[in-house]
Amino acid sequence: MFFNPEEFEIIDISYTVVPGEDPDRPFAIQKALLQDRTYRYDILKTHSHVGTHVEVGAHFYEDGKTITDYPLDHFHGPGILFSVKDMVVTEQSCKTALESEIQMGDIIVIRNDTGIKLTKQQMYTGDDSPLPKISLEAAKWLAKYNPKLLVLDFIRFGDTIDEIREFHDILMSQDTCLVEFVENLDKISQKRFYVMALPIKFQNLDSSFSRAIIIQKRDGTL
Repeated sequence: MFFNPEEFEIIDISYTVVPGEDPDRPFAIQKALLQDRTYRYDILKTHSHVGTHVEVGAHFYEDGKTITDYPLDHFHGPGILFSVKDMVVTEQSCKTALESEIQMGDIIVIRNDTGIKLTKQQMYTGDDSPLPKISLEAAKWLAKYNPKLLVLDFIRFGDTIDEIREFHDILMSQDTCLVEFVENLDKISQKRFYVMALPIKFQNLDSSFSRAIIIQKRDGTL
């Protein structure tokens, strides 16, 4: 069976990394030559959380799993859309939006539909504009379904460092990986779809660059 582009739509939810755009998440490159005088680019400075990236256990736990400790199928699978319209996501918010359709192991794509988002410039300057927050009780409810991935729009994990760390622990203790810095989630028109966020196979890393996509059927079925 072959993939039929007339039957499926592919949505690229990955950020375009622009060299030099963000000093806090740097991506500095320099043009150079290989021995046969073809071109290459030396990557002079970056880190593992630049652009769209997948964070795994080693991001939070000192002895946590690194990128290459996970099987490939941990980074793709059926997904479900969680449209967030409240400034504080509660357990009840989760139940109302997801309980009738969520399945164990689903990839949960959390889209901020409050209308409050940040521009790239606000992100880079640390703007403290209010964003919706996922409460710890909501995180615990989501964790019950052992999501392989949590794909995150502009949203907060807590008001303090301790809350943010507890949020990570609640999900990552269940082997849930986080996909951050995504866009184009507004193009998702269905509740269920297929998600792929494949990290580059770097050893010993806590996080890796990813080209993330949503695949949805044009007729609205998974």
